[in-house]
Amino acid sequence: MHTVTHRDYEQMLIKIVRVLPSSRVEQLVDFARFLEAQILSEDIIKQESVLEIDADNEKWDALMATDESQALLDKMAVEALAEHRAGKTMPMAFNKRFLIIQFVEYVV
Repeated sequence: MHTVTHRDYEQMLIKIVRVLPSSRVEQLVDFARFLEAQILSEDIIKQESVLEIDADNEKWDALMATDESQALLDKMAVEALAEHRAGKTMPMAFNKRFLIIQFVEYVV
């Protein structure tokens, strides 16, 4: 019985990347960065106390209440909707812990 190692997965990914068109490689890299950010977020949450998290939330709430941040959020929403309408997005499914469990390719 062969145990798949980290290096084996690395080699699998390299083989996959070599045959993908550049637009798909870009999506793969974006997804990998998303997964990496999830891990970093989970590590930060484990290290923070409830009081620290509450204080951070209050800061974010104050920041998001400004006109400048609302304008930026509106701009990002317009860009996201344009990407979706152009077929550049893919649906995702999440588990109860809000981790991705399914990344489904969109066929138009």
